[in-house]
Amino acid sequence: MNTAIIITSVSVIILALISALESALNSFNRLRYEVDKKQGKRYAVVLEDLLEKEGELKASLRLAYDLFLVIAVVSLASIFSGLFTAIAIAFFGLLILTKILPMAVASYNGHSILENLYFLIKAFFVIFSPFVKKDNTPAIQEREVSGEMVIFQNALNFSEVKVRECMIPRTEICAIPQDASIEALLAQFAESKYSRIIVYRENLDSITGYVHSKDLFSGGKPIREIIRDIDFVPEEMDAQTLLANLIKNKRSIAVVNDQYGGTAGIVTLEDLIEEIFGEISDELDKEDLIEKRVSENEFIFSARLEIKYLNKAYDLDIPENDDYETLGGFITWFNENIPIEGEQLKYEKFEFSILKTTINRVESVSLRIVAE
Repeated sequence: MNTAIIITSVSVIILALISALESALNSFNRLRYEVDKKQGKRYAVVLEDLLEKEGELKASLRLAYDLFLVIAVVSLASIFSGLFTAIAIAFFGLLILTKILPMAVASYNGHSILENLYFLIKAFFVIFSPFVKKDNTPAIQEREVSGEMVIFQNALNFSEVKVRECMIPRTEICAIPQDASIEALLAQFAESKYSRIIVYRENLDSITGYVHSKDLFSGGKPIREIIRDIDFVPEEMDAQTLLANLIKNKRSIAVVNDQYGGTAGIVTLEDLIEEIFGEISDELDKEDLIEKRVSENEFIFSARLEIKYLNKAYDLDIPENDDYETLGGFITWFNENIPIEGEQLKYEKFEFSILKTTINRVESVSLRIVAE
């Protein structure tokens, strides 16, 4: 009798621990785990390999639970002299002691349980994994990482990002000379759909500020009188520092200067925030980007499609450069000017027919790849 009681008690404790560990694996704080792993904490290092086989790990814990449940029921049968009584007690008593209570505790303290009992998880895995079906598919893969984890990782890496990595390149800046008419400015706002337009004196290397769309309601004042001040920052500045400065000074845009003092591009508050949270859409963002394969070597593209995307999706091998990001920026860069509609351009093996343009940029093009 005493032996049966001891076996039952030990089995109940082990069952409770297994239930707590299973619940902890489902509820632990993965963000905190990633931080602890980077800091080299013992529990996180040990769990890293196990979580790569999460399916196999959980199967091992379930096998261990089933085994000790059978042991507990058999022991109870010898104590109460009846299998039916033992099963009844196991169903009601063990359900509460080894499932409901441990899982309730683990749901609120899952991370602490993993930190302190990780060695038990390792032990159960080592003992029972040889008896379960192998799972070669990692449970935690890059493509399955939650949006929260992606944001967290971006935030960790943000301190290493330079302004030049998130700026709008010079070739894609929407700008207007400061001596242009208000009518021209109004037309540019209408065509570009931007809320801010850069203003320059002679060219983009002599930017004097920017105009906001709401400044158009300033009573017909000339552009020179409604220009807003703009900050100038080096392209090697930390994006994190610039973000803090823009927020502190209540600014939303800055000009990025290259090492020679020329304009490399501009960066907005939205660009910096998107480095952490990903693409931010608003009511002015256009989703109807055109990408159509006409034949094996001929395409029609929206010029706002990114070069990196086009190269990957269509294997085009268009040159990539820090001076531009989009197809339209590339065309403006090598042509050294914004082409007009109907113009034919060639760069190495790429032939472009300009299908549509606005005052400040190319909108759509036909691209044909020819033998060099």
